[in-house]
Amino acid sequence: MAKAALFVGWGTLIPGREKVAREVLKSAIAYCAKLQQAGEIDSFEPVTLEPHGGDLEGFVLVKGTREALARVRDDPEFVRMIAGLRLVHHSVGVVGAYTGDEMQALMEVRAEQLEKLF
Repeated sequence: MAKAALFVGWGTLIPGREKVAREVLKSAIAYCAKLQQAGEIDSFEPVTLEPHGGDLEGFVLVKGTREALARVRDDPEFVRMIAGLRLVHHSVGVVGAYTGDEMQALMEVRAEQLEKLF
């Protein structure tokens, strides 16, 4: 099965919700840990960014098979987690991502299309 990733990113905190945001993030990390322990995902890595002038404050990169990540996205607990993030952070987004061999395959497809079209 192809390996893939899911990028869950969030922006700045909504003022006044800092304390709740800490609990939301703890719950999100616990949820990802539970998925990993159950073998549903391969791994996950939460990241907080240093101040950089952009909108992105942090993200979690979740890795697994494309099929497993599709199941995660449909999981009611995942949907609740994203809803919670949206209540405490601006600009919450969930995006499928390409890593490793999948990224290389995508680059090859793009190169083929470049040759074909230009």
